[in-house]
Amino acid sequence: MRHPFIPLSLIAISAATLASPALAHKRPPVPVELGKETSIPFIGTIGLYDFEADGHRGVWLQDQRRHWYYATISGVCTGLPFANRIAVDTRFGGTSLDRTGVLLVDGQRCYIDSLVTSAGPPKKVKRPKKG
Repeated sequence: MRHPFIPLSLIAISAATLASPALAHKRPPVPVELGKETSIPFIGTIGLYDFEADGHRGVWLQDQRRHWYYATISGVCTGLPFANRIAVDTRFGGTSLDRTGVLLVDGQRCYIDSLVTSAGPPKKVKRPKKG
């Protein structure tokens, strides 16, 4: 007797559909002490998800788990306010970004002075339309 061929993707979709009610009950976020010196793990594909410059002396970084951090730059990183993308040098092949790391912005090496937990960048205020 031959078994019918069932594509693996169909099995994955079915499993995701059955699991979706269970995923609807998200766990509350783990409370994090803001402003605490920390590091961002880069294990496997876990890395940066987003960033937002704070002028040329700091940047908010968001990891793949959507946790925010604030990196203070030592000196001035002139390309940071205009950067569309950044890279990181974790120093010596490390698996996490911390205060000894470097941000690479348009060929410039921007040394991190401090990396702390954050609530993220401030919300942008919408200006009323002139009319």
